[in-house]
Amino acid sequence: MTARKMSILLIGCLTLAACQPITQEPRTLTVSSHADIEVEPDQVNINLSINREGQDLTLLKQEIDTTTAAIITFLREQQIDDRDIRSYQINASPRYDYKDGERLQRGYTATRQVSVLLRHVSNYDTIINQALEVGATHILNSEFLVSETEALYQQVLEQAVVNARAKADKIARAANSAVVDVLQIQESSQTPVRYEATMRMQQAADVSLPGTNKIRAQVQVTYQLE
Repeated sequence: MTARKMSILLIGCLTLAACQPITQEPRTLTVSSHADIEVEPDQVNINLSINREGQDLTLLKQEIDTTTAAIITFLREQQIDDRDIRSYQINASPRYDYKDGERLQRGYTATRQVSVLLRHVSNYDTIINQALEVGATHILNSEFLVSETEALYQQVLEQAVVNARAKADKIARAANSAVVDVLQIQESSQTPVRYEATMRMQQAADVSLPGTNKIRAQVQVTYQLE
């Protein structure tokens, strides 16, 4: 190949290379944002126990059955549906004393657990007081709940996305740019199955106040900039 032909070929390659489009990666901006609301529980699940001790196991079971029936009767009088009341089987175990290294049986302990879901938190004090009066021995725990957790969470999640866009627009303007598209949205919070405000009680006279708790949604969004 002559030098002239080589020169022409080289010029052609350079010209072709110059005509190729230059691919640029899109400019992106990733922001994290959240939104939350304070929620007051509207339901409460109460777990009671009825404990008895004595020598006659049959008599203990009868006493527990009588107390359980009294509690259930009262709950029904308070317009609580049977589907919101659970009465569990009686658990019984022997009691022992130890004397001079010897184990001596001294009777039995029998227990039944009863749980009730109150769909109106205002009934809480009345239910607790009456259950104790008719023979319940322990309030095992009170679990304050928010019934519409999923719907509330979806509202907060939507607001978190709106907040992310506002944050991205502000950052982009400060950089003399603008958001033109959404490339990716990642939900970094987990959808709560139910919301529990467990035993966050404030005492005011004889009134139990469950207080409030927070439902939060978090997102991470990637935007394309102009």
